[in-house]
Amino acid sequence: MRKNSFIKGLLFVLTMVLMSVFAIQQRAKIWVFKPLEGVFEPAPTPELNFENCRTGQFQAQLEPYLKEHLGFREPLIRFYNQFLYDFFRTTYSKEVVIGKDHWTYFRQHVNEYYGTEMYRWYDTDEEARADFDRESRLMWKLRGVLHDYDIEFLMFMAPDKGYLYPEHLPFRKRDTTTVNAREYYASKFDEYGFPYIEMTKWFLDLKEADTLPYSLMPQCGAHWGFSAVLAADSLFRFMGHLNGQRLPEMQIGPLHESSPFIVKGDRDLENTLNLMRPLPRHYDKLLDAEVTIKRESATIWPSVLFVGNSFLWRMFDFIPFDDMFAHSEYWFYNSTAHFGKRYQEHAPVEGLDLLQRMLDCDYIVWFTDGNQMYKTSYRFVENALMKLCLSDERVSQRRVQLMDSLSADTATLAWMKDYSSEKRTSELWEKANRMMRRDPEKHFPELAGDSIPTSRNPRIPEALTIKDIKQDTAWMKNLQCQTVIRNTTLEQVLRMEAQNVLNGRPLMRDEPNVFSRQTYVESLVKAMEETILGNEELSRMAKEKSERNGITFEEQVNADARWIVNYQIDNGEIVF
Repeated sequence: MRKNSFIKGLLFVLTMVLMSVFAIQQRAKIWVFKPLEGVFEPAPTPELNFENCRTGQFQAQLEPYLKEHLGFREPLIRFYNQFLYDFFRTTYSKEVVIGKDHWTYFRQHVNEYYGTEMYRWYDTDEEARADFDRESRLMWKLRGVLHDYDIEFLMFMAPDKGYLYPEHLPFRKRDTTTVNAREYYASKFDEYGFPYIEMTKWFLDLKEADTLPYSLMPQCGAHWGFSAVLAADSLFRFMGHLNGQRLPEMQIGPLHESSPFIVKGDRDLENTLNLMRPLPRHYDKLLDAEVTIKRESATIWPSVLFVGNSFLWRMFDFIPFDDMFAHSEYWFYNSTAHFGKRYQEHAPVEGLDLLQRMLDCDYIVWFTDGNQMYKTSYRFVENALMKLCLSDERVSQRRVQLMDSLSADTATLAWMKDYSSEKRTSELWEKANRMMRRDPEKHFPELAGDSIPTSRNPRIPEALTIKDIKQDTAWMKNLQCQTVIRNTTLEQVLRMEAQNVLNGRPLMRDEPNVFSRQTYVESLVKAMEETILGNEELSRMAKEKSERNGITFEEQVNADARWIVNYQIDNGEIVF
């Protein structure tokens, strides 16, 4: 009896000690552990009050909050994940599949190889084919419209890991009754004469030849490694071939062992498993080399817009895009736009002037991999056609018509019955927008049919004039100064100057004594302030510094902007 009491007492003491240690670690974070990989939605801090306790909201919020802030959370999760992997060869990650020989794959790449990915997006192959037919037709139309303005539109498909290394896939029964998006789109592109590159077949030939000293795709990663440079070389040469231009050439230095930064990208899938120890690796040959860009007098330095998925990031890791292109932007999933030096600036695509951004380009590249073709163009093609061929008033008019129609629909009103008037209007606006973007040919006769649309947005002459202005360095410097003189944005000044050109009015460029070094620097500082305010990380740093320095946030942003501009001037990045 005493023995049992002693054991119970000892267990109680040990439990209390462990709880105390966990509580101390939760509060003080004495031990710092390697952060978990992946995307996490932070749990909201529960608010303790009578109403939240009465409704149960506090209790509902408390549990996820405690789980997220539990002491020793990271090592406990890694230990459990390692247990699942070692004993069951499985993972909690819904997007990662464990293959043979410790290979890892994205789930959609496995589904794609076995013919089941189509069912994630369509109920039948007839529905899928109809959607693919419509999208490829719209792409052909968009290319025809862009050709009127000397802009090339093309398609690039990166290789699928499942097709490159099927020998390491987990065994499943293959469904041969579904339609493969990559293969179907390729056949439609051939039919339309639409320019595209499909990398899976070429990479299979490279794998069979076995002549490269590095892996085409890493054992524990979802994307390609240094092989992305080979694909980029093909893409850039193809772009130049389309309009008979010679783009800058890439020069590849001697191969060397990959840096930790590159290796981390090569093992992105393994990292998301959050294991305690690395996976055994017998197949990875991870090498890379320095890539430089060679430009000559005969080469064209183009402006390019990439719209696509994460495969482009790996190209960006190896290739200095700032040297390759005069200007480039990357619209990640047509959602977030990355631009500026080393793509350090970003903004929601929805808030950009899509018409101007497109017409500023020499090339637009829809960049994805075969598996992502089920998502078509992330609605970029539909939005682009509507912007190029329709006035803003025309689109707004059709949106109002659709909203009125939805408002009269009994089913629509039923699921919005508890909404406020403001929220109901917002929901109708969004639903009408989705309907137009889902099938613009149905809602706009100007875009229907089997020919290139002839209608155009009346804003196009202004946009093309702005493009010409941007290519004149001296003109742009004068207009930069005008932003300070007129206390407005460069975008507004450009539109005003374009209207001056189109209507034969005196130009701001020709106004006397506009350009001065001081005014130009002030315009650059103002533009840099807008960049800082538009960047979440830079804004956060400015806020922290303002608190330390005892000045206002606005004063700190101005000081940071001046420092950056002066640094650029001192290092020759800005030339007067």
